[in-house]
Amino acid sequence: MFTSWLLLTATIAADHPSGKHEIGCRMSTHSEQPGASTLLIVDDDATQRSVISRIAQRLGYETTMAVSFDEAAGLIADRSFDCITVDLSLGERDGIELLRLIGELRPTPHVVVISGCDARILNATVRMAHAAGIIDVRSVPKPVDFGLLRTTLAVVQSRRPAPVPDHGPVIAIDERHIARGLANHEFFPVFQPKIDLATGKVVGCEALARWRSPEFGTISPELFIPLAERSGHIQPLTQLVLARSIAAACTFTGLIPDFVVAVNLSATLLTDLSIPKYVRGLLADMGLPPSSLMLEVTESTAMSDVSRAIDIILRLRLKGIGVSIDDFGTGYSSLSALARMPFSELKIDRSFVRHCQTDPDLWKIVRGCVAIGHEFNMKVVAEGIEDEDTWRALAAVGCDLGQGFAISAGLTEQDFFDWAARWQGHPPQSHSRDARNRRSGA
Repeated sequence: MFTSWLLLTATIAADHPSGKHEIGCRMSTHSEQPGASTLLIVDDDATQRSVISRIAQRLGYETTMAVSFDEAAGLIADRSFDCITVDLSLGERDGIELLRLIGELRPTPHVVVISGCDARILNATVRMAHAAGIIDVRSVPKPVDFGLLRTTLAVVQSRRPAPVPDHGPVIAIDERHIARGLANHEFFPVFQPKIDLATGKVVGCEALARWRSPEFGTISPELFIPLAERSGHIQPLTQLVLARSIAAACTFTGLIPDFVVAVNLSATLLTDLSIPKYVRGLLADMGLPPSSLMLEVTESTAMSDVSRAIDIILRLRLKGIGVSIDDFGTGYSSLSALARMPFSELKIDRSFVRHCQTDPDLWKIVRGCVAIGHEFNMKVVAEGIEDEDTWRALAAVGCDLGQGFAISAGLTEQDFFDWAARWQGHPPQSHSRDARNRRSGA
């Protein structure tokens, strides 16, 4: 305890211009810099508050302090802050409750969570904050590394408050609009490239359904796909995307040998026993080898009617068509589906991939998915790769294929051709064992 006190007072002294330490309890302190970033420090420990305040002021923050949930709630109701530091242990009403409240603020401030809880609780808190609507949230464990805290606050200060995602205006569409859109050829596929992570070579793509309506503009698949499922229009929509995708793949294979196009198969179609024959006939009519098609099936879809799903997947595989288990790990029966059905590919869900470089728990899941996939002799695909460091890390643990914005967004057929002609790949380069150990928490 005495050693910790010496460390705290030495840190305060180092940050004070006079070299003297001051452990004040001022609830609000102001930077002399005009237009300074504002920081709310929520901590029930006076020494901790003062240390954080001193470090922040030296970085140019205007700081305000709160000792409890109630005090912090009152402050954020009256004014906005660029950043808020939150200690999880705030007494009767803890920091989790406060994070939930912060997630409702607009604009959403940056948040730094400070806690002496174990690493898994801290990591789960960051994920909970993301789910609550806090876009930029970071963590600093206790005992506080003041250099890490200073760096974290400096990085946060360099950014504006995280913008609220704009999902566009609320659109009132119904099954009549979908029927009209299908009749008027308003639906079409775009193609997101898939690459070999080890070599950077383009090996295929995923076809993604899109809808451009003359009345509503571009409509999100998150809106029209569930409606198409409920209204019975998913079958003609899937057939349209499938036919257009197979036709595109026939031309893509002229540029890229062994090219594979992936198309999502809906829950409705995975109970239709005529689907294997229909798909095989479509491939024969268009002249595409069965091995150039991968049908993606979510775990929840596969498990909704197990006997029919196994029947259909077996017949597809016997005809040489690949079948991928999509969004792996997001449901309750992933391992059961994997053990019972002969999938040829495992696709790691983007919710695990996107933050795997900053969340050790997610990184463990990603590594585990790669290992499980290879145990079943499947190719493993990671979706949601948004930066080159994630690409390198996935390649280093043996993940086979990947897709995401770090490579390319979805492209029209002509744009895909143009992109593929320009694509030069790049990572992986060396990815150190130390970096992998840090991500894994080892």
